[in-house]
Amino acid sequence: MPSGMHVNDQAADAEEHEAGPVDFMTFEEFDPDVIEFFVAGEPVPQGSTKAFYIKKLERVVTTHTNANTEAWRNRIATEAQHVNQMRPQSYFSEDRRLGYEVSMEFVFTKPKSTPKRWKQNTKRPDLDKLVRAVLDGITNILIPDDSQVVRITAGKCYGDCDRSPGLHISIRRLE
Repeated sequence: MPSGMHVNDQAADAEEHEAGPVDFMTFEEFDPDVIEFFVAGEPVPQGSTKAFYIKKLERVVTTHTNANTEAWRNRIATEAQHVNQMRPQSYFSEDRRLGYEVSMEFVFTKPKSTPKRWKQNTKRPDLDKLVRAVLDGITNILIPDDSQVVRITAGKCYGDCDRSPGLHISIRRLE
């Protein structure tokens, strides 16, 4: 600590702070190889990517067919960063030998036009495009590269009165 600086421990102890999920976790409950979180909001698929070579600029430009994808990926990235900062140690590892198992559940608002007898969400968006958006959102934040994901479990459903739309995600590091 630089000279002339001091820390008032009593003042720090007296400050109130809002308890987060990790504050209630005991050491026995903490698993350094697992991270779980929820991203609120209607899930958005990755969309198709198109690349164009622009001769005047002498470079390739890529575009996405879904304009909302970037905002959804940013929400995922923000939640991933937030939950990672609350951990005693960062989840991210540069070790390229590690594999990851990712479980995702996408919860959607059931459209009013959907018959009540329909229990499964068999409508668009496609599950694989939802997964791609999530993997892009967590890459370089929780995992170094989405090629290290060796197992994926994913599902989509309609939320009931007690389930908000969004993404429930769990990532497990595998050695």
